[in-house]
Amino acid sequence: MNKTRISLLVLTFLVAMAYQPNWGYENFWSKADFYDSIPFTVPYLVFLVVYSSITTGISELAIRFIKKYA
Repeated sequence: MNKTRISLLVLTFLVAMAYQPNWGYENFWSKADFYDSIPFTVPYLVFLVVYSSITTGISELAIRFIKKYA
């Protein structure tokens, strides 16, 4: 991977850490009923890291798709 691609993915990760869509925050953090049924607590930082990782992975797949078919 070149430096431009790495910097784009790092920027995607950092922006995803700072900004989450309202539906994602409400459905998976603030009003999630399934957190009461699991025997451990999930810190907000773990939620952010998981969300940012998924967003970065989707961005990487989009870059690969565009490079392959465009």
